[in-house]
Parts: sequence; C-alpha cells; structure tokens
Amino acid sequence: MNEITSTEKLLDLIRKKKDGLGSSVLQVKLPPPRKKITFNFRNQRLIKKSINVGIDIGHESLRLIKTERISDSKWGLIDYRTIPFDHRIRKEASDFINFLKAELNQFCGSYKKINIWAIMSAANVNVRHIMIPKVPKNQIENAVFWTIKKESSFNEKETLLDYEVLEEIVDQGNPKWFIMAYTAPVREVEKIKSLFAKVGLPLTGISIVPFAVQNIFRTGWIQKSADTVAYLFIGNDFSRIDIYTKGNLIMTRGIKAGINSMVESLLEVLQLQDREKSTLPEEGTAPPIDKEEARHVLFSLSPDSAALAVGDAGYSMTEEEKFRIILPALERLVRQVERTFEHYNSNIGQDRVNRIYVTSAMYLYRPLISYVGEQLGIESDILDPLESVLPNFEKTAGEVNLSERVALTPALGMALSDNAYTPNLLFTAREKQQIANINRVNRVIFAALAIATLISAAALLYQLGIITKKNIDISRMEKQLNRYQPYVNPGDLMQMAAKSRQQKYSSRSYSERYRSMAVIGELSALTPSNIRLVNLKADFGTSAAEKVNEPRSSPKETVPEVKKDAAKAPSQAQAATEKTGNLVVEGIIAGNRLSLESSLAGYLIKLQASPMFRQVAVQKNSIERVKRKDVLRFTINMKMV
Repeated sequence: MNEITSTEKLLDLIRKKKDGLGSSVLQVKLPPPRKKITFNFRNQRLIKKSINVGIDIGHESLRLIKTERISDSKWGLIDYRTIPFDHRIRKEASDFINFLKAELNQFCGSYKKINIWAIMSAANVNVRHIMIPKVPKNQIENAVFWTIKKESSFNEKETLLDYEVLEEIVDQGNPKWFIMAYTAPVREVEKIKSLFAKVGLPLTGISIVPFAVQNIFRTGWIQKSADTVAYLFIGNDFSRIDIYTKGNLIMTRGIKAGINSMVESLLEVLQLQDREKSTLPEEGTAPPIDKEEARHVLFSLSPDSAALAVGDAGYSMTEEEKFRIILPALERLVRQVERTFEHYNSNIGQDRVNRIYVTSAMYLYRPLISYVGEQLGIESDILDPLESVLPNFEKTAGEVNLSERVALTPALGMALSDNAYTPNLLFTAREKQQIANINRVNRVIFAALAIATLISAAALLYQLGIITKKNIDISRMEKQLNRYQPYVNPGDLMQMAAKSRQQKYSSRSYSERYRSMAVIGELSALTPSNIRLVNLKADFGTSAAEKVNEPRSSPKETVPEVKKDAAKAPSQAQAATEKTGNLVVEGIIAGNRLSLESSLAGYLIKLQASPMFRQVAVQKNSIERVKRKDVLRFTINMKMV
C-alpha cells in the first residue's frame, strides 16, 4: 500500500481549492497592487508625550510604527505606515536620504521627545550563547570577552561586542552565568548611525529582527508561554531560524536558502516551457523570461499578491504545478531547520521546540506554512502580533492584508524597545554598567543628603522646643514679677547702706592686715636664685581705714548721724588709698663678674613691672669679694602700692 506523504496532502488541498472546497484563505479575493499605507489610531495626541518609533528599511518598503508606553508593562499603538520605494536606489544616495527625511518628519510629527529605533541586518550580527563561571558582575565583561576571543578571533577595534546575562544555571554541579553575546562590525553600525544623522533624527538604538521579536514576547504584547517556540523567516537569499524559551532568544542561525532558490526553480521551468513554445511557428519572437517574472509567478501563490494577467509568464500554470516546482527548494530549507533543532536539543536546550512561526519576504501562503510544520512534526502558525491588539483590524483598515500586517512585525518589535531589556548596538552593557555606577553613587549621595536633612530637621525641632520652653519660663517669671510688690521705707534703706559701708571697710582692714605678707610673697616670687636678700626694711605707714573702723562713743545711731558718716566715707577711703609705704631691700648677686650688672638691671625691671611696687631705684651698689668670689652688693629703695 502506498504511503500518503504530507506533500500529497498539500497538493490534494490545492486541488480541492480548485473544486470550490478549499479553505477560506485560498478563496480570498486578490487585492490590487500595494499602495502607500497610512493609518492613524489617535488624532488627538499630547505633544509632550514620549514615544517610540520603530523603523524597518526593507528591500522594497519602508515600514514605520509609532508606540507609547501606557504603563510599565503595557504599550499602546499610535500609528503605522508602509511606504514602497524603488529597491534599485542605494541607501547612501541623496534621493533616498531626502525620501527618508520627508517620511520620518511627517510620521514623527511635532512630538518633543521621541526615541527612534532602527533595524540592522541580522546577517551582519553574530549571536551566540555561552556559559561562563559565576564571577562577580564587574568581571562578567572580561570573562565574556576572553571566551568569545577564544572561540573566534576578532579585532576589538573593528568589532563591537555586547552581551546580556540571561540567567544563573548549574552545569555539572558548578554555578555559571548563561550569557547571550553578540558581535557586529563597527563600520556597519556607524553606517546606519550616519544615515539617520544626515536625516536629522539621531537614533536611540540599533538592533536586529531576532531581538525585535524578543521584545514582542518580553513586553507581553503576545502572551509569553513557557513553551519553546521557533521563528522562521524565509528571506530572499538567506533565511533565519530563531528559538525562544520563556520569551528569551536562546539560539539563532542563518540558513543559505530562501526565496531566490524557489524563484530559480520556477525560472528554470518557465524558460524550458518558453523554449518549447519558440519551436512552434509563431509570428515574432518574445523576449526571454527573466528572474523578476519568475518572482512574480512565485508571489502569485499568495491570495494577498496581485494575480497574473493574460500573457504573463506562468499564467497557464496551476497552483498545484507552481507548488510542486518549489518543493525541492523548500525541502532543503526544512532539512536545515530540522538539523538546527537537533543541534539545539543536543547542545543547548532540554525542552523540545513544539511550535514554529513562519514568515517570509514573499506574501504569505498557508500551504507552505503547513508544509513546514508537517515536515518538522510540530504545530506551525503565523506570528501576527497586530491581530491580537486589533480584533477588527481588517474592518478598520481593509486596505491592509494579512501579509502586510505580518510584515510590520519587525518594526513593531523595534517600537517596543527599551534599554532595560533590548540589546542595543548603540548602548552596550559596559555603558549600562557605567550608568548604573553613576546612579548608585547618586543614590548614596541622595541618601547622605536625606540623612543630613533629617538630622538638621531634628536639631532644629529640638532647638525650637528649647526656645518654646524658655519663652514659657520667661512668661511665667514675668507674671510672678508683676505680682511681686515689696514694701520699702527710708529706715530700711539707711540700715542697708550702713551695713554695706561696714562690709566695705572691713574688707580694706583685712587687706591692710596681710599687706606685709603679700609684699614678702611678691619679693620671693620675683627674686631669682642667684640673688640673695640680706636685709629688708618696710614702712607701711598709718591706714585711714583703721580710723574709719574705730568704734563710736555712742552705741546708738540716729538717721542724721548715718547720713553724716556716709558723706565722709568717700574722703576717708580716698585718704586710705593714697597712703603708701616705703621698702628698702639689701642683697648680694653672685655669678660671673661680667654679668653681675646685667643681673641687677634685670631684677630692677621685674620689680618695676610688679603691680605692688613703683618708683624702684638703686641707692647704692658695689663689688665685694666674698669667699674668693666677686659679688655685687646692692641697696634698692621702692614705694609700695
């Protein structure tokens, strides 16, 4: 019994479509050729809002999407646009720069703050996943550099290296960091950066399509699943298979097969048919079929593409014939994807890939997508993130078909970018770490200032509390003072004055009594060790204070007598102050003969500086010889204060 293959099932599906039993997708009416697509979801926008613009410069179209962050985990779509252009124009040409500038200025509008993210070709970026020992975070960059350098030598001046720490894992009992690292030529990054600088809109970031799709998973635009899924993009010359686990890109690989391989298969058949027709007798000779015509035939498989007209190459071909012709090229592509899955299962991931999203540079053709899934033995589908946001998308914007909607996916992913989770070729991990260090220092400074402010505020409150308490005490004492009204008569005042005068002159008598001891103590303190005093004569005179303090003859005092004595007290006190004594000091100075006179002079200066003596003068001095040594004998006369 013959085995029914998946290819035969797909061909049966195509045959049923011809009989009117096909799926609704194959029965969709073919739309007219692409037009410039413009759609605005919100006409009234706040000019001061910060927005993101994702830019995808494709082979033949410029795709733009504008978004805004509604919350930390939610984004909103503002606007999108698809603008076709002539793919033959070089991106560095002035015509393309002027075209890009006009479209971006019109699309971005009057927003004050705008973040522009552009896509770079994934063919120029080498993404790999490595494991390094669990080193401190400030040493991760160095470990990644030498690991990548060991695997593939590169010039660090010409190559940009960046990385992202995905998670901590345990490998053979040892903790390690699981790292996603990627390298890109610096000149390619600078080329894109320079292009937008000429346009006048500097870029916020540059990334690649695998990271754009990763943004769609990470931001929750599409509900992130714990399953492992693959994303296959069939390009013109190259295809790319990306594998995601829990929203993170785990593996990406380029495949040297794509749409052009299918186009070449069709071109070979079409040219063969054309040569067979040319052998028939016909009038005139038709030009040979070229690659663009074969490409048109391939794209006509999709209901979203323009239908072939009478006279076009391949017009007579059935859908079944076209699909049968491209099957060998498609089969080779699927085998490459299958080997990629085998490598992933044996070297990287433990979970099996259970779903694959398929998209391509051509218009979508569901039998092709189903064929890929059946050959791999997993579920296949189309990644359509805009459909989940806009349930009535086709009704709202009927001009946009499914293929064009899916083609906007890379631009949407770039419009969801943020340096916190999007690998950015303009803002590497090293720069992120520098910003983190600066922010850490700023937080420390802010914390110190906050603590200082709290301490100052506490001190201020404490001082205000003390001031308040003092004010309360002053108010209470003022009230007490206002209530206190003492009674004073003249007799009490006279008694208080007499008592004060008696205490005053008693103190003076006390000082006169110990005056001699004070004089001797002062002389002892001022006399140096090489001077010996041999004689001291003092005349302290008669103190007026003694006369004032003599007892009165009458034990009683009348008020007039107190007034009289009080009037005389100042003159008597002045007489006691003006009475001075005389002091004569004799002594000898020992030492070097040459220094005897200078020692005497120094002694006189000390005596003159004393507050107890004045008018210090030498009465006589002479050199004498005592015990075979020369000494200076002197006599000094001075007044005592």
